[in-house]
Amino acid sequence: MPVPERILAAPPEIIDPPQYSVAWAILAILCALTITALVWGTLRITRGVEKRAAYRRRPSDVENLKAEFLRSVNDIADRHEAGQLEARAGHLELTGVMRRFVRRTTGHDVTSQDVSTLLAEPRTRPVGELIAALYEPDFAPASDAQLHDSVRRAREVIRRWS
Repeated sequence: MPVPERILAAPPEIIDPPQYSVAWAILAILCALTITALVWGTLRITRGVEKRAAYRRRPSDVENLKAEFLRSVNDIADRHEAGQLEARAGHLELTGVMRRFVRRTTGHDVTSQDVSTLLAEPRTRPVGELIAALYEPDFAPASDAQLHDSVRRAREVIRRWS
């Protein structure tokens, strides 16, 4: 069998692969930069929204003060139930707690104001009414007022405070 001439001829020339254009490398870099910018921008926007939402849900200073004074009122009730505090002393402490509450929330020093002054101002009227009710068990030689009723009223006044 005869050998074809093509095989006997010089070997074919090896051709180098075509070179890629620089445009493809630039396009890849631009795509990577675009994707990075989109991810970064999305994270930045969503974190900002989430941070603002968290600040909106955060309790205000007044809410923190309410919680602090509710704990003080609850402490008075707990000590009375444990037998460590008599009703008269508990009413005196409750009066002081409510006066400090008004001072801390309004900024007005009402620790030495009389009840009529507290009742005259619309903002402090609920506390004035409570303190007026607490004066009888505070200063009377004997009283039928129960400390747990006074504590309940103090909690209501603190919770409704605006």
